[in-house]
Amino acid sequence: MNRIPKPYFYFLFTITFSLLFFVCLSFMKISFSFAGIEWKDSGLREFFLREKPTALLADTLVHKPDEKEDHRDSSAQRFLLIGDSMIEFFRLRFNDYCRHNGHKMFTVIWFSSQTYWFGTTDTLKFFIEKYKPTYVLLSLGANELFVPNIKSRQKYIEHILKQIGNIPFVWIGPPNWKEDTGINDLIVENVGPRRFFPSKNLTYTRAKDGAHPDKPSAFKWADSVAYFLHNHALHKVLMNKPDTFLYKSPPTEILAPKKN
Repeated sequence: MNRIPKPYFYFLFTITFSLLFFVCLSFMKISFSFAGIEWKDSGLREFFLREKPTALLADTLVHKPDEKEDHRDSSAQRFLLIGDSMIEFFRLRFNDYCRHNGHKMFTVIWFSSQTYWFGTTDTLKFFIEKYKPTYVLLSLGANELFVPNIKSRQKYIEHILKQIGNIPFVWIGPPNWKEDTGINDLIVENVGPRRFFPSKNLTYTRAKDGAHPDKPSAFKWADSVAYFLHNHALHKVLMNKPDTFLYKSPPTEILAPKKN
């Protein structure tokens, strides 16, 4: 019987060791550079070990050190509602809450927008300087439900929050029509549960595209966000429900999708 040559075992050992080394690095979420080549997180850990759903995460996250506000601000606010096309009907209902409670509201809809667009431009900063809001409502994430390596969005979220600065804000999470790959969890990890409204926990009827909430659902969505701002947000404000709804459009700017 012929013996298997030693080089075969050396080759097998090298391949096995390299594979185990790669798997260990993936699960340890380590990135490094060697010989001018950057080795990044493969996302393997996220594929096998899914994080807690947002609803559970929001209940268990430890509040950030600056989260101390418990009173309700009764002063008139200047709201900037900015984000993707999901807020098109939402803004009509929410504008009535602002009117009823003495607030002003301005809306910017950037069609098909995502954290990548806001996180690589100064668009948000531009509109903050233009409208000088005392409160920012940001609706983003619906166009990133299925991003494979969601951690790649971290730096964009950080840039967005840097532009908001010390202005009170609530990030309105996307109204999921399918389970996401982690965008909701990533946002709440950065902003905390009292600055995040988990829209995915609501039930919606949809428009013909199967994604956007139809008018009745968008109006109920706005009711829920208003209730959150009145009762649970880090910076609570007056959001009593109006007796009548006019559904008039607030001052709104529409931005076309960004060209690659």
